[in-house]
Amino acid sequence: MAARTLEQIISELSPSYAKQTQSLQDRANLIPGQIQSETAGLEAKQTNAFEQILGGARRRGLGFSGIPLGEQAKYTATDFLPAVARLRQSGVEQATSLQDAINNVNLQRDTFGQQIFQQEQDRAAQERQAAQARASQAAAAQATFGSLGFGGDASQGQSAIPKIARTASGGYNFTDAYGTPVNAAEYVALYNQGGGQLGYRQLLSQMAQDGDSNAKIALQYVGNDAQFGNAPSQFRGALSSLGASGSFQQAQPRQQPAAAYKPLNLTSALPMMNLGVRR
Repeated sequence: MAARTLEQIISELSPSYAKQTQSLQDRANLIPGQIQSETAGLEAKQTNAFEQILGGARRRGLGFSGIPLGEQAKYTATDFLPAVARLRQSGVEQATSLQDAINNVNLQRDTFGQQIFQQEQDRAAQERQAAQARASQAAAAQATFGSLGFGGDASQGQSAIPKIARTASGGYNFTDAYGTPVNAAEYVALYNQGGGQLGYRQLLSQMAQDGDSNAKIALQYVGNDAQFGNAPSQFRGALSSLGASGSFQQAQPRQQPAAAYKPLNLTSALPMMNLGVRR
């Protein structure tokens, strides 16, 4: 699986955070309407105040002087405009606070995305290192086997020989010239049929030196012909996996305990004898 880019990860995370950011944005969208509504209330209050100022002037007999503009201007300057300014400032603060909250949610999303991205990058790097290590092990195994005179390649005119390779777990895989899996005994037979010279125990010895546990077991029992006799049955899997064949030890039948010794009762066994004096 190809590693994702940071943009891809954030894009995939966005739906999880969208509900939260949308809720905040909806609240921010309501602020202009709230300011407009409250401003209309202040304007109505201003109109009412103007009417009260005019009514007061008339009661004082100043109605002939016209509308008392000075008092109205004073109200506007000291009450109406400051109230409108406070209202608008409150709207700005609310909008700023909500935008900060939206930015914080996006920051959390981006931070989480960055963490995921870094984890995937680290994992990809570890996988590359592991692949390189496996390739190095395989190359080292091939070089080691090549130094013993087997496991050659097509460049040496041996295109029909079987192949051998180390596995990720440290074991060995054998295949014929066409890539079909074979066991160790079959590998030796195919190699020698192709003109090589390789003994079965020689192969097992090299495998054992490289840490193959099955080869270490097999060396204790098998000959160069891949045959063995009377090997412990618990090694059946190890020996069979290497192509060795032979007989395994059979479970010994349980011996019955010896009967307890019973002394012979001579009195009951012998006939009665008359030992009296003969007259």
